[in-house]
Amino acid sequence: MTFQEQLNSYIEQIGISQKELADESGLSNPTISRYCSGGRVPACNSPQIRQIAKALSTLASSGGLVLREEDIAAALNETVDTGLMVDYPVFLQNLNLLLKSLDIRGTELARALNYDASHISKILNGTRKPGNLNTFITETASYIARRFAGSGALPGIARLTGIPADRIRSASDLRNHLVFWLGSNSASDPEEPIGRFLGKLDDFDLNEYLKAIHFDEIKLPPAALRLPTSKTYFGLTHMMESELDFIKTTVLSKSAEDCILYSDMPLEEMASDPEFPKKWMFGMAMLLKKGLHLHIIHDVNRPFPEMMLGLESHIPMYMTGQISPYYLPAAQGSVFSHLLKVSGAAALEGSAIAGKQHSGKYVLYRAREDIRHYRKRAADLLQKSYPLMDIYRMEQKSLYTLEIAKTWGDEPRKTVCGSLPLFTIPEDLLTSVLQRAELSDETRAEILAFRAESRERALSFLKKSTLQLIVPDLSADQYEAQPVSLSLADLFIENDILYSREEYDAHLQETLRFAGEHPNLTVEKNPAPAFRNISYTIVGERLVIVSKEKSPAIHFVIHHKKMVQAFRNFIPPIVES
Repeated sequence: MTFQEQLNSYIEQIGISQKELADESGLSNPTISRYCSGGRVPACNSPQIRQIAKALSTLASSGGLVLREEDIAAALNETVDTGLMVDYPVFLQNLNLLLKSLDIRGTELARALNYDASHISKILNGTRKPGNLNTFITETASYIARRFAGSGALPGIARLTGIPADRIRSASDLRNHLVFWLGSNSASDPEEPIGRFLGKLDDFDLNEYLKAIHFDEIKLPPAALRLPTSKTYFGLTHMMESELDFIKTTVLSKSAEDCILYSDMPLEEMASDPEFPKKWMFGMAMLLKKGLHLHIIHDVNRPFPEMMLGLESHIPMYMTGQISPYYLPAAQGSVFSHLLKVSGAAALEGSAIAGKQHSGKYVLYRAREDIRHYRKRAADLLQKSYPLMDIYRMEQKSLYTLEIAKTWGDEPRKTVCGSLPLFTIPEDLLTSVLQRAELSDETRAEILAFRAESRERALSFLKKSTLQLIVPDLSADQYEAQPVSLSLADLFIENDILYSREEYDAHLQETLRFAGEHPNLTVEKNPAPAFRNISYTIVGERLVIVSKEKSPAIHFVIHHKKMVQAFRNFIPPIVES
């Protein structure tokens, strides 16, 4: 529809004359006449469009119709050329970042814009350009604004685009900001959630963390005798207070029952508060100190960066082995956000319009009947959930060994290594490395037996499928600054058994020679690995195994399709030496 047609449609719908529109808008009669005849078209987001939209809304109200000013402005803006001179590579990068952050697939965008899916795919991968780029930008911005304005995704959009969230009061505002951001020729810094998650996992040291929060010095207070049976909270600030009160009540109680925790509330506003994350983490540490097991149901249907932000905040707790993470397979409603957290001593329940936590209501219950009711609801919710990942610590070593053996089927594998794989090291070289380490004879024998078993398994696998290894190839200065240890995470051995530089080079050369003898094995040398304490293996399209070597030795077997796909698409950053 052209601007002329859209404007005349509004005039006819409201039942007014061009002169009435001119008088109400403050524009001249000839200007309105030219707009209605198609002789002139105003610029996108111009003062003239805003004046016309306001006038049409006012005149409609006088006639008993409800037409919102921002909706009229959006409809009129959609019909005019943005007039943007766009740097196409920058636009394409920004568009793909935006779609990825909102988890919008090309097929979904194609349906929304009435494009052929293959055509949209070619646009997104850069092999084709839209016939009219400005119109494509406008239509894309309009669709995203209609879908996400007022939702919990708004803070993430604001962070990516640099648009202040408080300036987005309507779908029209969001649409207008997105139009100019997509055509701004200003490239956004592509924040990579998987890389950030792995980086925090790589750096994390459980012992240092427990020392930093004085975990051993935490004194659990005696149980409180008198507490009110319920307390009501309103707004975002009080919602954060309710979370802390729930933790306090649970810690103060004598109950040792497991906790079930669910929330699909947006995280970024709470994470931006300088004090709340510290208090929340300390409170969670107190729950763990008490010995409680936490069943956490994550909302994975958030925009992907926000979902990963939530997982990052739980890394310290994952390391303790007292966490069982889950997810709900179906997307939750986009209209309401909810939270439900239950322990043996308290229940916290609340809801808000999505993206409007400042107007939400949250109630903390302490009466037995209320706790019994909400605990049943939480248990029902847990039954509908699926494991997000399986977490294995030393205590689950035998179970981990059995489960990992099952992954060596015929699916292609890719491993990004923090060290070199044990199955390629010659036995005499491994024996030489182990002789310098302070290990028991039993541990040395265990490592040598594991090396033999791993080699046999790899040889069998390479006869039927492919394995890609990305291994560190370090300069002398890099190696001197940070020597490499034997990779023993699968054995849950945390000793730093370091190679000498000559031993590491010998193992690397043997790995390359081994690959030369087995066509299904490819080895790619990485001169500047980003992660030194972790490795991860992608098994087909089915799962990802993330292994941390020490502090503590722990493995995450990730099943969720969205996370697996994100790992498959992740390109490890190059870290300058």
